[in-house]
Amino acid sequence: MPTRLSVALLLAAATLLPAQTPATPSPADPHNPANAGRLELNNYLDDIAARNTEARRTAVAAITTRVQAEGRQLKVRKQILSLIGPLPKKTPLNAKVMGTTQAEGFRIEKILFYSQPNFPVTALLYLPDNPQNKKLPAILIAPGHGRTGKTSDYPFASTFARNGFAVLSYDPLGQGERLQYPDPAHPDTSLARQPTGEHGEAGLQPVLIGEAVAKYFLWDAIRGIDYLTSRPEIDPTRIGAFGCSGGGVMTALVAALDPRVATAGVACYITSFDTLLPSIGPQDGEQSIPGFLTAGPSGPALDFPDWIELAAPRPYAIISTTSDMFPFSGAQKSESEARGFYKLFNADQNLAFLTGPGGHGNLRPIAPQILSFFVQHLQPGADLTKLVPYPPAPNPGSSIPPQATTNNPSASSNNAGAPSKSPGAPSLAVSSPRVGGTPPGLPPETFQVTPTGQVSTSYPNSETVFSLNLKHANQLLHHPPKNLTLTQTQQAIREVTHATAIPGAPSPASIPSFPTDADHIRHRLKLTTEPGISVDMEFYRPTSEGKHPCLLILRDSLDASLEPQRTEDIQHLRSLAQQGTAVILVAPRPSPPGSEEVKAPIIGDFYLTGLRAELVGKTILGMRIDDVIRTIDFFSTGFTEDPNNITAQASGHLGLVLLHAAVLDPRLKHITVDHTLASYDSLLKAPLPRNAPEDILPGVLHHYDIDALTHTLGSRLTLTNPLTATEYPTTP
Repeated sequence: MPTRLSVALLLAAATLLPAQTPATPSPADPHNPANAGRLELNNYLDDIAARNTEARRTAVAAITTRVQAEGRQLKVRKQILSLIGPLPKKTPLNAKVMGTTQAEGFRIEKILFYSQPNFPVTALLYLPDNPQNKKLPAILIAPGHGRTGKTSDYPFASTFARNGFAVLSYDPLGQGERLQYPDPAHPDTSLARQPTGEHGEAGLQPVLIGEAVAKYFLWDAIRGIDYLTSRPEIDPTRIGAFGCSGGGVMTALVAALDPRVATAGVACYITSFDTLLPSIGPQDGEQSIPGFLTAGPSGPALDFPDWIELAAPRPYAIISTTSDMFPFSGAQKSESEARGFYKLFNADQNLAFLTGPGGHGNLRPIAPQILSFFVQHLQPGADLTKLVPYPPAPNPGSSIPPQATTNNPSASSNNAGAPSKSPGAPSLAVSSPRVGGTPPGLPPETFQVTPTGQVSTSYPNSETVFSLNLKHANQLLHHPPKNLTLTQTQQAIREVTHATAIPGAPSPASIPSFPTDADHIRHRLKLTTEPGISVDMEFYRPTSEGKHPCLLILRDSLDASLEPQRTEDIQHLRSLAQQGTAVILVAPRPSPPGSEEVKAPIIGDFYLTGLRAELVGKTILGMRIDDVIRTIDFFSTGFTEDPNNITAQASGHLGLVLLHAAVLDPRLKHITVDHTLASYDSLLKAPLPRNAPEDILPGVLHHYDIDALTHTLGSRLTLTNPLTATEYPTTP
């Protein structure tokens, strides 16, 4: 079983693979003609989401009693847990205090605890000066997406502490000291580039076994509450949770699913999917749970209000800024629905909607309301007029004298008492890009829990999400049988890929013509494969009489701008047609492929599109299978093509599409596939999958692996150069 050390060696090897073409980190321009296919696909998926969310909204509106509301809570909770996967068993936290810093009005303890065996969580515990030794209320804080992790929580954490709260601020996965994919040469730098890249990469493999990376984020938060309740200073009945942006996601998760959270404040996250998807689209793996917007056997389709409604009737603050990238209109919709839900519990007064001006994370103007909300519900009877305010914005260029002393036994000292760090590792930045506060002269080591500043180098044999998921998969899965019958394989493919096209069934194939060569051999076409979706196609049609054998070739793109690079390719295809073979090239959706915001180059250009599809119960691979089957329908209705003599070719990601399509469509008499993924098992075991979202199928390893497809196809398949996930994808 891989450990951090063995994975690090594999990661080092992975960095030697052929470099990928860098992609822009900014969102793709929807007005660029090259993105027409991507926009068309997004609209198609968003329409499905809108229908599902509207049906869900109607179902919630029909709830008129508390008994019905509690029944929905049970169904929603069951549905969420079925989507993210079973939570781990609780094991000893083995918590340690790694050092202490005394500040004005509170002290900060550096905490290391284990949310799962050998899986460290780095955290800071803020404890207010408490001369009367009273039991303290506590708040669990999760930071937004940012490299510094828990350090950015300081302005709010210190404000809460000065107002009598114990605060546990922790590093989420992929942030602060918990990088999951550190560069072996520079351990403070991620191979996934940024936190959202770390989350995206970590989220790919749990999906293969029918789970979601959200469960790892949730479990860290639950174990954080376990740690708070283990401290004798803290009142376990008065625990709150707070977070902004990515921290708002984690707060929404834990407040919904852990009833020990007595009060919650979720900032700059709550909206509605029917406003989010058409605007900025899906965001991050822990926020986009496969099947979330689709009703399933365990329960109903879900939306943002369900996070709030699961917490009813406990006090809950929806905290939104009016110009947030998470649409404010969606927050208004969710607040309105949730308020009606809370009224069924006679708890309308427990739901607050705290709003302020500005963009994403601009919480400084409404910090007093946030503080008052938590004090009101966790310190009943406190005088709200005597609260210590949130720190004012610092003056540019001002310096604040040191006000702290540090006891840091966890760090080995080099000089001047500074903790040792890995070569070239930058110090943790003590700042908050979201709220603008800076710590008042606290030494940097105050915020560093591990000796080196990273779990990966301080504890090289510790687990990662990758290694934990692999262990869990080995316990959960038995290798899927490869000797399934044709019918069994077809049923499994449809269940997993959600491909719906039936070979030969009536289809919406509208085929507007594009330019045709002068000799009428080469035709550029658009094929409508289902309402709202069209794909680029080239048809090389023989001019001779009689029925002709047919060759289908799948291509990533048939963008006309690529034609100057395709001179030899086009000549070859024309030659095949002149010799009597009808040839169709098709570029399955999105067509043209276009681009999207790239969270990390190793994830590639289809991550967010894959999330969008999975949310509504679709897959990129399954939709492409439908495109292939509809293209074969076109062949089968031609005047000179022989529908009984159709073969096909594909490589790479599209080779995997063709393998699936050939099992579903017997009209493909033979297929040739090269340089495609050898097995989903190898993808599960790859420490750093590259460009994998196009191939991801939720829960596939519960049903089949690729060898079941090759076994079913038998002599109908010629397979060359299959690649493991550490070799794939590459250029043939």
